[in-house]
Amino acid sequence: MAIKNVIFDLGKVLIDYDFDIFFGEIGYKPEERNLDEGLDPILDFESGKISKIEFLEQMKDVYNFSLSLEKFEIIWAEVFSEMENMLALARKVSENYKVFIFSNTDEIHFPYIWEKFPKLHFFNENLMLSYELNSVKPDKEIYQNAIEKFSLVPEESIFIDDRPINIKVAQEFGFDGIIHRDLETTNLELKKKLKI
Repeated sequence: MAIKNVIFDLGKVLIDYDFDIFFGEIGYKPEERNLDEGLDPILDFESGKISKIEFLEQMKDVYNFSLSLEKFEIIWAEVFSEMENMLALARKVSENYKVFIFSNTDEIHFPYIWEKFPKLHFFNENLMLSYELNSVKPDKEIYQNAIEKFSLVPEESIFIDDRPINIKVAQEFGFDGIIHRDLETTNLELKKKLKI
C-alpha cells in the first residue's frame, strides 16, 4: 500500500527541550532533580485528566516550590527550542504527503510551542495531541483515538518518534515506523520509503 501520511512526534523530533532550565528556575541544580519524579502528575496533565491548577499543586508537592499559576506557566513552557533542520525536512515531506503531529503534550506546552514556533504552522489542523485525545503514548487508546480522528489507514502511514516503545506500539496497529535518532538517519530512512 502506498504511503500517504507521515506522522511526526514533536519533542526531540521537531522541537527540542531542556528541563534543566525549569529546574534552575525553581531553585535546583540540574543533577538534583529530574522529570521522572513528577511523572505521575505530568502524565495525568498530558492526558487531560487534571486541570492546570491541579497540575501546579501536584508539582509543588513533588518539587517543593511556590509560584503563581501565571509564573509557573511561563517557566514550565520556556524550555523549548526549534530543531530547524528537522522542521525543514518535515516541510519538504509535506509537499507530497499529508503530515501530522502526534505528541504527548499538555495545555500549557502546546499553545506556547504553536505560538513561539510559527514554522510548525504548515501542519495546519493535523494535530493529534495527548491532552485532547485523553491518553498518552504508548497507551494503545491514543493510537486508536488518533486513527479515528483523521480516519487514518495505518498501512498508508509512517510514524517518526524518538522513543522505540512508541514506534513498537504504532507497528502493532500497522503503521510503518522510524525511530528518530538524528537528522541524517531519519532523512535516509524517509528517502528509502518516500519520494522526496
